[in-house]
Amino acid sequence: MLNILSAREHRGSTIITSQFDPEDWYKSLHDAVIAESILNRLVSKSEIIQLDGPNMRRYEYASTQGSVVER
Repeated sequence: MLNILSAREHRGSTIITSQFDPEDWYKSLHDAVIAESILNRLVSKSEIIQLDGPNMRRYEYASTQGSVVER
């Protein structure tokens, strides 16, 4: 990911999706130096959009098992 972000830097928009909240990204990237480099490229000049709602995987699984999980 670092190589891709480095190559695209200052060339155009890049959309990144993640199941992790931004504050949890460091935990998901095991090398602290690489994590810092990636996150510096992602966060500078970025717009972070966080979606909130039910976990659709859990909903889909429950519906295939015959019961729907309601929230």
